[in-house]
Amino acid sequence: MFSSPPVCPGGTTTWIKIVCLLVAGLLLQSCASYNQRATSMRDGLTTGHPEVALSMAEEIDPENKDVLPSLDKGMLRRMTGDYEGSNRAFEAAKQEIDRLYGISVTENLASVTVNETMRSYVGDRYEQLLLHAYMAMNYIEMGDFDAARVEMLQADVKMKEWGDKPEDDPFLRYLEGIIYEALGEYDQALVSYRQAYTLYSGDTGRPYPPAPESLKKDLLRMLAKMGLRDEYRRYAKTFGMQNFKPDARANNGDLVVILNNGLAPIRSETAVYLYSPEVQQNLRVAFPTYAGKPQPLRQPVIDVAGRQFPMDTVENVDALARYSLEQAMPGIMARAMARAVVKYNTQKAANDQGSLAGLLMTVTNIATERADTRSWSTLPQAIQLQRISLPAGEHEVRIEMRNAAGRTVDEIKDKVRIRPGKISFLIKHWNTPVPRLPKLKVSK
Repeated sequence: MFSSPPVCPGGTTTWIKIVCLLVAGLLLQSCASYNQRATSMRDGLTTGHPEVALSMAEEIDPENKDVLPSLDKGMLRRMTGDYEGSNRAFEAAKQEIDRLYGISVTENLASVTVNETMRSYVGDRYEQLLLHAYMAMNYIEMGDFDAARVEMLQADVKMKEWGDKPEDDPFLRYLEGIIYEALGEYDQALVSYRQAYTLYSGDTGRPYPPAPESLKKDLLRMLAKMGLRDEYRRYAKTFGMQNFKPDARANNGDLVVILNNGLAPIRSETAVYLYSPEVQQNLRVAFPTYAGKPQPLRQPVIDVAGRQFPMDTVENVDALARYSLEQAMPGIMARAMARAVVKYNTQKAANDQGSLAGLLMTVTNIATERADTRSWSTLPQAIQLQRISLPAGEHEVRIEMRNAAGRTVDEIKDKVRIRPGKISFLIKHWNTPVPRLPKLKVSK
């Protein structure tokens, strides 16, 4: 035992600092462990076994206490058709995000003295908005359009809360408009369609895709329905769609197909040495990156009774993830340098106290300098959508996934029932073309 711990300048003991950092290093193992499991979960998805991925997620956080496991469980449950269970997990994540909305002083201090993963994970803003979108989609699957509308209203409140940097999302506005239209609230639907088009076509600086053709048609159709002829003509001219005629057949209904295509990128860690004028040394800092370029997307084409309809990208999740990290990087690097200076000074004080303290401090600093690579890794790479007018009755729908050469590499089949004057939905997930092995039994 040490008779008296060595004291650093300022009255704080070196050994207390070392012990605290060692404890923090142990806590970091849980973050690293979750990232490793997240990679295994993605492997389950890309081999066609979402039930295996779900089993892994359920083991990590069975009580839905943490945001990130709850987000992944929510997505994996909806992939396996458990929409009610999916929304339970999503609701737990949503409530925990709200609870953690004001990051504590202790966590901010830890992010500067230890690393970024000492902060509770609340998700990037685009992830928080997509949480509402997927809860709304789950309610749509369960036929509860009123609850879906509530989710859109909550998302709207959240976007307005971010008044320091107003944020809006065109896909959420588009989905909101479709939900309003399905409820017969045509005035609200028109407002949402206008907002969605403005965001898609405006100079927001964010990586939104071009305004989808389906949205343009929905906007024109709603303007015609509301009798707003002058505005209809202006938009039709802007779109180059003066010859567009809304389908007025009484026996037809609409099918909205939403495809969650691929998987979002995952973050990795990069470490470099940067010069600090404060201590006049090159210091090691770690920060998150997205390695490589986005994977090429398979192009989905819907086939109904021999008629084919390409799908529009309505949300580029891959681009949003990269953009979000890019915007956060100045703050991340500033905290990383501040953290490196703190660790350097602690290391220097430990070296002055003897070789054992110095060695422990060196090991601890290396172990605790980790980038925050957490993200909602079960999100899709992109969300795509198409709306089709079909005669009432049952239809078989195929979604063909095509490569760059136009060859079909995989397909999704399902049946839908169309009701006159109503909107039906088909919402699917697709990851990668793999051999479809028999379903694996997952032990409880």
